[in-house]
Amino acid sequence: MAALEVIVPSFVPADERMVQLLLTSLCLVGALLVAAAIIALVNRWRQQHDVKQDLSPDAELAHYRSLYEAGTISQEEFERLRAVLSARVKESLGVNPPSRAGSPSVPPVTLAPPETGIQRPDGPDAGIGPA
Repeated sequence: MAALEVIVPSFVPADERMVQLLLTSLCLVGALLVAAAIIALVNRWRQQHDVKQDLSPDAELAHYRSLYEAGTISQEEFERLRAVLSARVKESLGVNPPSRAGSPSVPPVTLAPPETGIQRPDGPDAGIGPA
C-alpha cells in the first residue's frame, strides 16, 4: 500500500477515501437489492399471469384430480367437480348436451372399432384391467 501511495500521489486524505469507498459500496449494494426486488416482483407477476391463462376446463380437471389423488378433496367433491367441468369441456368442444325429457330422443350412434387384425386378449390371465 505504501508503494502505491508513492507511485500515485493522492490529494485526498486516507480517511476521506475510506468514507468514499464505504458510500460507493453502500450505493452498489442498494442498487443490487433494488434490482433483486424488481426481478422478484416481475417473476411473481409472470407466475400469476400464467395461472390465469391456464384456466381451461381440462387444466382445472387435472388439478382437481391431483387434489383427489393426494387426499385433499373427497370422492364426492371430485365427482361433483368432474360433472361440472365435463359439461364445460363438452360445451367448449361443441358437443350437444344430452336431450331433455319431453323432447324427441335420438338413439346414440355406436361405431364399431376398426379391424386391425390384432386379437385382444380378454380374460383374467391377460394382465389387462381397468386403470
